[in-house]
Amino acid sequence: MSKLLKVLALLFAVALLAAACGNDDDDGAAEGSCGFATEGDMRGVDKENGVITIGTSQPFSGRAAVAGEGLLAGIQMAVDEVNAAGGIDGCTFELAWADDRFEIEQMVTNVRKLIEQDNVWAFVGTAGSQAIPSTYPDIEAAGTPLWGPVSPADQDIQEVYLTNPTRTEQGRICIDYFAEQGVTKVAAIGQDNELGVEAFNAIDAQAPINGMEITAQEEVEVLSDAVGPAVLAVIDSGAEAVLTALDNAQNGLVLNRFHEAGFDALVCSDAGSSGAGGQNTVGLANPEAADGYLGALQVALPDGDDEFVQHWRGLWDAYDGPGKEGGAPNFSLQTYSIATAFFELFDRLDGDYSYENFHATAEALAGDPILVPSIPPVACGPLPGGHSCASGAGMARYDAATESWTQVRSFQAPTS
Repeated sequence: MSKLLKVLALLFAVALLAAACGNDDDDGAAEGSCGFATEGDMRGVDKENGVITIGTSQPFSGRAAVAGEGLLAGIQMAVDEVNAAGGIDGCTFELAWADDRFEIEQMVTNVRKLIEQDNVWAFVGTAGSQAIPSTYPDIEAAGTPLWGPVSPADQDIQEVYLTNPTRTEQGRICIDYFAEQGVTKVAAIGQDNELGVEAFNAIDAQAPINGMEITAQEEVEVLSDAVGPAVLAVIDSGAEAVLTALDNAQNGLVLNRFHEAGFDALVCSDAGSSGAGGQNTVGLANPEAADGYLGALQVALPDGDDEFVQHWRGLWDAYDGPGKEGGAPNFSLQTYSIATAFFELFDRLDGDYSYENFHATAEALAGDPILVPSIPPVACGPLPGGHSCASGAGMARYDAATESWTQVRSFQAPTS
C-alpha cells in the first residue's frame, strides 16, 4: 500500500471513531448535552455550563405592584420546578428580571438591558399591555421571542406569541355575558391608550352582534384618579352595563363612584383590570361597591379543585422567592401556566435552540396543541393571525360577603 493510501486509511478510521463517539454537532456538543443540536453561538444559550437565560419585565413596584409581584413569582416558581427536576435536555434555566414600575419608558429600558446585557434567549410572561408594544422594535431587531405577554393586542409580529386571550377578546366575552343577562344598553370606560382602544374595539364589535345600543365610550388618563367625569357620563347615558379597561386603582374608584351614585349596573373588566381571583381591584373598593363585580378569566381561579391548580397551590405555599409577599396568587397561577407551556415548547425543540426552529415548532402547535389545564389550549399557527394562540375566556363574579370569586361562565369563544 502506498504511503498516501495509508494516510487516507488512517484518516478514514479516525473519522469513523469520531462518528461513533457521541454524534457530536459542529461545536463538539455531545448528544444529550445542552444545545447539542444548536449550531454556532446563540444569545442566552451557555452550552458549556448548560444554562439557558430567559427574561421578564414586571411592575414589581408602583401602581400595579400587587399584580407584578404575583406575575414574577409564577415564572420563578416554574423555573425552580424545572431546574429541581433536572432541567430539559441537559439545560437548566436562569431567570433575569427587571422592575418597570408600570412605566412605558422603564419597560423599554428593561427590555434593552435584558437583551444587550443579560443576553436573554427569550422573554416569558412580560406584563403591561399598554407598554409592551413599545418594546417591539427592540424585540424584532434582536429576534428575541416574546412568549405569553399578558394581554397585549395581536399585531402579527413574528417574535410575539399570545398564549392568553387578548383584552379585546375578553371584552367581547364581557359583552356576551351582559347580553345573556338581558342587557340592551352598554357603555365603556377605558384608558386613553391601547388598553382603552381594545375595550372600545370589543364593544364596537360585540354590541351589534348582541343587538345592543352603545350609550357611551369614555376615556380616563393613564395613572389619573380623575374618574368622576367618565362615571357621570356613563350614568347619564342610561347604560345598564359597563365594560371597563383601567388599572386596578382606577377600577376601584369607578366601582365606589357608581355605588355612591346608586348606579346599579353590571360592571365587567378584563382579567388584568379586574384581578379576577384575587383582591387586586376589589380590595381597593368598598365591599358594597365591589359586590357582584365581574372579571373575564384568562386562567382558572386559584381556588379551583383541578389537579393542576392544586399542584400549583402546593408550590405557591412552599415558595419563598421574589413576589411571595405580594399576596396575589391569581396572577402567580397565570404566569406559572404560561411558563409551563413555554417549557413544554422548549422540550419539543429537541436541542436545537435556533430561533428558526423555535418559530417552526411554535407555529406547528395548531396540529398538536400544548395542553395546560388552567388556560385554553395553546395552538399557535403561522402568521397572519396564528400567533393568537388561545381563543376564548371565562367569566367570574365577586361575592363581597365571602370575599371570593366564582366562575359563572366556562371558557368559550365570543359569539360571532
